[in-house]
Amino acid sequence: MMKSRGKGRGSAQQEFIEELDYIPPRTEERLLIEQTASLKAAKILCVSTGRAQLAGFLADQNPQSTVICHYLDVRYAELAREYWLDADSAPCIICSSDFPEQEFGAICLPTIQQGNAELTRELLQQAHQRLEQNGVLYASINNSTDKWLHEQMSKLFPKVTRTSRESGTVYSARKRTPLKRVRRFQAEFPVRISERELSFVTRPGVFSHRSIDDGTWALIKSLDPQSGMNILDLGCGSGVVAIAAVLAGGKNVKVTAIDCNARAIDCTQKNAESNLSQDQMKQLRIVQADAVRADIAGKFDLVVVNPPYFTHKKGAEAFFGAARRALRKRGRFLMVTPMSHWFEEHLSQLFRKLDVKPCGKFLIVQGRL
Repeated sequence: MMKSRGKGRGSAQQEFIEELDYIPPRTEERLLIEQTASLKAAKILCVSTGRAQLAGFLADQNPQSTVICHYLDVRYAELAREYWLDADSAPCIICSSDFPEQEFGAICLPTIQQGNAELTRELLQQAHQRLEQNGVLYASINNSTDKWLHEQMSKLFPKVTRTSRESGTVYSARKRTPLKRVRRFQAEFPVRISERELSFVTRPGVFSHRSIDDGTWALIKSLDPQSGMNILDLGCGSGVVAIAAVLAGGKNVKVTAIDCNARAIDCTQKNAESNLSQDQMKQLRIVQADAVRADIAGKFDLVVVNPPYFTHKKGAEAFFGAARRALRKRGRFLMVTPMSHWFEEHLSQLFRKLDVKPCGKFLIVQGRL
């Protein structure tokens, strides 16, 4: 599959989009493709809400430049790498908790109206910090009447240029001076587990930032880890369930914490180091991986999940299929959810002896192989 071949530049955006073979860019990314046709810079950093189509376009337009596309989620980073595998001019795809610690002449940040506001604020601030002097930040949003993103940009830059289109809005601003005040977005808070006062950190983009949600507490109360168990926390977030399992299970319990989000993995690592002894740390393995592709088949006696909200049935089936695949024979599956009907219907095809019990405002769903 050969993508962008660098044909004539007269209608570069349209030619490029037609060659994408063919996963169309999302609205907010298409807006920036249209806006940056003449962008030239030695180093360009992009964020993607899709398959790095914007980064691929800029790599094609700037074959002598370094074009990096940053992801927080390893699943989407891997999909983007596969998408651009045979491209003539491919962007560099990376996955990490933060933007690379280097300066860029231009940074492109597509955002969505329904996105995580605090995460967007932090990424905008990081973008300003990573820009070289006189470097340009381009930010887009899929809202033609946007005011919120404009306000956030104006807090960072003295002058912001707005371009309104029917499908959304694009902003551009040039860095003139360093920020006078750098906001701190990480949160630290106490958590009491197994009669111990612990301290946890979270960051924007990690599930249940700034607190432990009630569903997680319901899951912790239902753990009941037995001696010798091998436990998987699938989608570990800040690591609170995995750490609780280590504390409650004794020295013969092994726990693996998996998440696809780089920030979740970093928070889990920090929280484990600050709350577990050296011997307890040996009982915990922390892995950044896409659950569907992870090497977990038939290794665990207990799989616990506080599942994400799935917009597509296919994604949910793949996730719960991975949970089932991870279990040993006679292994136990434990899930918390605020609604049971969909899960009862679909999980019954994966697990036997499905049992649903109320726990506060939530339901605990248990199944076995």
